[in-house]
Amino acid sequence: MRDPIDAEDVGGASWKKILVSGGALLGVAAAYNAIARKGVDQLPNLVGGEEGGFEWRERRIAFTKRGSGPPILLIHGIHAAAWSYEWRNNVDYLARNNTVYTIDLLGFGRSERPPIRYSARLYISLISDFVGRVIGEPCVLVASSLSGAYAAVLAARDPQRFPAIVLIAPSGLVRLNQPATIKGEAGRFAVDAPIAGTAMFNALVARRNLRSHLRQAYYDDGLVTRELVDTYYTASHQKGARHAPAAFLSGHLNIDIRNAIRRLAQPALLVWGEEGSMTPVEEFRGFTALNPDFELSVLSPAGDLPHDERSEDFNVIVSQWLNRLSLSSVRTQNTPPGTPGDLPPTQPHS
Repeated sequence: MRDPIDAEDVGGASWKKILVSGGALLGVAAAYNAIARKGVDQLPNLVGGEEGGFEWRERRIAFTKRGSGPPILLIHGIHAAAWSYEWRNNVDYLARNNTVYTIDLLGFGRSERPPIRYSARLYISLISDFVGRVIGEPCVLVASSLSGAYAAVLAARDPQRFPAIVLIAPSGLVRLNQPATIKGEAGRFAVDAPIAGTAMFNALVARRNLRSHLRQAYYDDGLVTRELVDTYYTASHQKGARHAPAAFLSGHLNIDIRNAIRRLAQPALLVWGEEGSMTPVEEFRGFTALNPDFELSVLSPAGDLPHDERSEDFNVIVSQWLNRLSLSSVRTQNTPPGTPGDLPPTQPHS
């Protein structure tokens, strides 16, 4: 029979080894995190325009403002390195006839990134409060991917405040529409952990992985330059950068927008890249099945970021659409017949 004291000693030694090993791993993780953040600067304003700060629930929300005319708000998509930088090729053109706002959602870009419970409801409230307190008048929402789902909910809820919406490859019907699972919650908890979670997130947003993700998002690989990768790398390595993406990856930012799409009565334009793979263009049929009044414009060749990849075409399409709706400072009646403003939105190839 084994001596219980010896067994206890062995057990104690085993736990000591585990603790020592765990401490060593945390030390390695901390060192990795330090290396990952080395040389990472604060994000500058890369979209231009007047910079502003909006205090919301004791947190600072960064935004920009440019131009004059009826306001439009550009809302970036949701992913691990998301921020308003994705609108850098759209702001100047759209600001010719509109007051253009961009916003960095809480937890992204140049806004604060607190360790809080992020949710779809939180972002919907943030956008609503921003329009009400900063813009202060009816506003067109232009939003991409999951943020498009939030825009649809807001527009359905308050058509007077949001007279029209532009949704770019929106989710909320076929994907990113299910509530978070227990497995997803466990993943969020892991990524939110101070040292190990930061290391996990830093591995996810390493330059190699960001480059791979961007090459999936863009149809033209040539657009995935070192500068582009470095910019998103900087965005994803700001202090607290992991918290909001952890909520996204776990499903806490998902939302089902079927009822909202059915209720939408104001003009709505869907924009897709024909070669998009993350949210394929075929998904537009789900939107038009619920609301046949949706208009559709498909840009090709373009992937999941058609407003960036085909920015010139996107800018013209949106400007002319707003012009037609009398939601820009250009008078529709002055548009000569036969100009692109009279052209219908394009349809996907059969």
